[in-house]
Amino acid sequence: MALINLHNHSTYSDGTLTPGALAREAARAGISYFSLTDHDMVGGWAELEPALKEAGIKYCYGVEISTCLHENLHILGYGINPADPALAGRLAGFRGRRVARMKKILGLLKGLGIDIAFEELPVPEGRTVGRPHLAELLRARKLVPTRSQAFKRYLAPGAPAYVPPNGPTVEEAIKAVKEAGGKAVLAHPGVVAKILDLPAWKEAGLDGLEAFYPAHTGAATREFVGLAARHGLFVTAGADFHGPGSERDKMTGFEYSDEYFSEVKKLFI
Repeated sequence: MALINLHNHSTYSDGTLTPGALAREAARAGISYFSLTDHDMVGGWAELEPALKEAGIKYCYGVEISTCLHENLHILGYGINPADPALAGRLAGFRGRRVARMKKILGLLKGLGIDIAFEELPVPEGRTVGRPHLAELLRARKLVPTRSQAFKRYLAPGAPAYVPPNGPTVEEAIKAVKEAGGKAVLAHPGVVAKILDLPAWKEAGLDGLEAFYPAHTGAATREFVGLAARHGLFVTAGADFHGPGSERDKMTGFEYSDEYFSEVKKLFI
């Protein structure tokens, strides 16, 4: 049985496995169709691509762009050109916004008596910084027992060190993907079901919907497959794997079927 999983993160953003280790984990799990979708970053592909080829795994280039509309309103880009200079410039700008947000969060934490310098975050220069890095540092310092507790106590909406996302608009994220030759897909729609505006996003160029996702029930998956069909969108599948220690550490896939995935299959290498 062929498995598809097009939503994964590496150490180039907030995953805990290097791209090479990620490819080996995908092979171990029997994944046949794969993508790396680091947040606002495509740098991991140079390492990942040869490892996927060695493992005999088909793949399509990917990225995940976080928007300012909602903490979990993300646009996946598939079939992009990772070497596109305009895309590189846009993603660098988006990562710069993340740095500004993180420094505001650290300022709020300092006001709470937790003094952490930006340079202490476990993020190599030039890669994507995110709240999971800070959550891991808080856990490592034994200020919280787990990453999820770090979010609950300090970093999630309503918590004392929360700062709203400052990424691009949904329309800007879609444009960045499209102008890099890719297809734009709404990630994990069940998480943002209350604010869906598919007609507007379709008009902006949205191509697909991540209908198959671990947090979606069977009924929700069927609903999103139907919703995609009504709006002329194709569907994709992803595990949102972040690696060991991330609390999103299950490398899984969904059974591949041409009925659902024939459109995204056109992007595979």
